[in-house]
Amino acid sequence: MPLQEWIQNRESWPLLEEYLQLRSGLPGPRANLELAARFAREYARSEISDTAWILLTGWAEESGEYLPFCAVQACAAHYSFADSLRRSRIKKMLKQAMNDARWRVRESAAIGLQYVGEYNFPVLQELLDSWRPEATMLEQRAFLAGLAHPPLLKSKDQAKYSLGLAAEITGGILEGRAAGYDPEHFRVLSKGLEYSLSLFVAAEPEAGFAMLDRLAASGDDRMIRIVKSNLSKSRLSKKYPGQVEALLAGLTSV
Repeated sequence: MPLQEWIQNRESWPLLEEYLQLRSGLPGPRANLELAARFAREYARSEISDTAWILLTGWAEESGEYLPFCAVQACAAHYSFADSLRRSRIKKMLKQAMNDARWRVRESAAIGLQYVGEYNFPVLQELLDSWRPEATMLEQRAFLAGLAHPPLLKSKDQAKYSLGLAAEITGGILEGRAAGYDPEHFRVLSKGLEYSLSLFVAAEPEAGFAMLDRLAASGDDRMIRIVKSNLSKSRLSKKYPGQVEALLAGLTSV
């Protein structure tokens, strides 16, 4: 399939849309992630024509799911290579996607952050640090999901950064910063915490288990639920059975 040719030719855009939509896997339980990734990687370069850029910005505003799903990821794949004007637009696009009512569009933002980190982790760190102070619950979930990506966690420094951000988010919940938020948004953030921490802990076990221990010791039912969920993941229970059993033994039942 001449993907790049279709992207560059406006007259071929309807063919490209039809191709993607027919192979999207939607409606259905699982979108075609591989196809979206193929499309996104076409934009992981510095030389992106105005025509190709206009295609993305148009699709990002579509009312459906799969075209925005592809467009947001492609924009993020381009972010590390983009000029300042496009970076500014992509930042707005990512933030909008992170807070979107459509969960697949929110997921595309998280996957997009993974692309940024794969191509240039310091650029991802700079981006997240600029958002952290005022981040919404849905944005915080996107941060966690973006960082909970094994290729990013192979670096000790990147794993430590991810743990630090997770500690900041959980600390904010314990300090009452979650009060007054939409319960559904808090549920989404909690679900993100229930699996992402295990990836961070597996990558940096000494500091990671110390964090889980602090969360368990808080006595907060929400934190206990999050800790239990992460301890149930095989990446921890099989590799670190002693630490997992010790933590579970001390947990108050929820």
